Amino acid sequence: MPAQSPFTVTCDNDQRQALERLTGSHSARRRRVQQAQAALAAVAAAEGSSNAVIARTYRLHIATVRR
Repeated sequence: MPAQSPFTVTCDNDQRQALERLTGSHSARRRRVQQAQAALAAVAAAEGSSNAVIARTYRLHIATVRR
């Protein structure tokens, strides 16, 4: 099993809405959209999904998820 991240990602409703808008954007840079997707997945994974699981889910490089 992959090691769990020592960090817990949290955000308030305004931050979550901003991330959700960014993930649906067609004009934002692809990298920013991917990072927003990973951040939302980390917030939603309160039970502790690993960075590797999030990366596989969104087909991202692990380094993108770690940022």
